[in-house]
Amino acid sequence: MPVVSMMDLSDDPQRMSVGFSQQQAAHTLTCYLLDKGYRRIGFIGAQLDERTLKRAEGYRLALLEAGLYDPSRELMVPEASTIAQGSELLGRMLATSPDCDAVFCCNDDLAHGVIYQCQRRSIAVPGRLAVCGFNDLSASAWMNPSVTTIATPRYRIGFEAASLLRSAIIGVKPTRPHIDLGFTLMARESA
Repeated sequence: MPVVSMMDLSDDPQRMSVGFSQQQAAHTLTCYLLDKGYRRIGFIGAQLDERTLKRAEGYRLALLEAGLYDPSRELMVPEASTIAQGSELLGRMLATSPDCDAVFCCNDDLAHGVIYQCQRRSIAVPGRLAVCGFNDLSASAWMNPSVTTIATPRYRIGFEAASLLRSAIIGVKPTRPHIDLGFTLMARESA
């Protein structure tokens, strides 16, 4: 039975995939924060699926390269990712690392929750704490402040994966079994 992995690129030459490098996208976002002058960058992750773990790897790698990695600024929980979870996790992050100057959230749901919690606590974003997300949900451009995030071509990933799967079902060998559609850094007001 043919299988096409979506959202990430498979290392398995026998398995088709459509997506982008989660690790490289996270590395790019973390380097963006470093280039903006942030030095005490935290990472908030939830649900701990393969994509979240690869994003954490990219975050770590960028900070290790800069000589700034501090494992105490990494907070990951297995529970589902929600806006409420982002709000709660910001409180935990600031309790253990009150000097954080930026937070990389593994997705936009968490970033929205972090920003709402910052507003409740009168924490200026990005003045006191920069906030970034991942996936560029439609609401991210309309948040106040708008969310800096990684845009992922989710519709196109689905379309290309369905096309690959259809071809495989009818017996046509794909010319490109792994399709890298890339990602886009959306630099906005929150960082």
